[in-house]
Amino acid sequence: MTEKLYQMPHTLNPILSVVVPLYNEAAGLNVFHKSLLTVITKTVGDNYEIVYCDDGSTDDTNKIVRAIAKSSPRVELISFSRNFGKESALAAGIAEANGQAILMIDGDGQHPVSLIPEFLSAWRSGSQVVVGVRTNNLNEGWFKRVGSKNFYRLFNRLSQQDLVPGSSDFRLIDREVQKAFLELHESDRMTRALIDWLGFERNFIEYQANARMHGIAGYNRRKLIQLATNSFVSLTSVPLYLFGYLGILITGVSLVSGLTIFVEQLLLNDPLGWKFTGTAMLSILLLFLVGVVLLSQGVLALYISHIHSQSRGRPLYVIDDKKSLRSRSE
Repeated sequence: MTEKLYQMPHTLNPILSVVVPLYNEAAGLNVFHKSLLTVITKTVGDNYEIVYCDDGSTDDTNKIVRAIAKSSPRVELISFSRNFGKESALAAGIAEANGQAILMIDGDGQHPVSLIPEFLSAWRSGSQVVVGVRTNNLNEGWFKRVGSKNFYRLFNRLSQQDLVPGSSDFRLIDREVQKAFLELHESDRMTRALIDWLGFERNFIEYQANARMHGIAGYNRRKLIQLATNSFVSLTSVPLYLFGYLGILITGVSLVSGLTIFVEQLLLNDPLGWKFTGTAMLSILLLFLVGVVLLSQGVLALYISHIHSQSRGRPLYVIDDKKSLRSRSE
């Protein structure tokens, strides 16, 4: 459940909605909001809304957003009953946003607010998704740096879609992409990957991530590993088939080896002098049986993969209305 605080009336369909997930960002939130507000008002005037999503913070984040909302009719607060994670906060913010363009930005100051005009300019030029690509991250630890690099490399090899290395949740989508995104119902998700899965015309803006204004990152090693795992499970079925492929390899090798030894040892009376013992032959037989077991798991994985695809409940296709010509009733 969420608690929603609305300060109405404000523009029902503003040009820009800014979605900001928050978790224990009280120390730097006022500074962040002022910098965000300065850039937004210079870019779109009063034609905006800011949707703060408090992901079960245990500090004064909620109180500070409430104080901000009292002085600004264009600030909304979505407050979770507990910590559900950043991906859920982003999903809630995107669902509540009313803007023609929806920008996602972290509230810790790492995403440079100065680039917001560039995102809007790319959107006005026709891009339906504008992706912030991180080229460098100040004070980034070795684990996150190496892990991120290897994750993108492995994911792009195993899945049927390509994630741009360094692509982040700092991105802008338009209303059409929002509508399609809300049709995706899986619970374990990676927002940036799902938006990329939808397709649509994309543009990329490179940036250097700032150091956090205060505190430590909400994503620790455990959460980063969990996010990567959820991404693999949600967006690719290849890991299901790995043991099947391994079973094919082991079964094939052991079958060829067994037949070769049978002919050379028993039928031809060991002309090559290999002198295979009964133990060696038994080992090859066991290897063959292991391959059969793994092969059967691979067949089972085919059916699990189909069940997995059905359970995600994704739409069969996504129509890009900007590029389509069709008659329909709204």
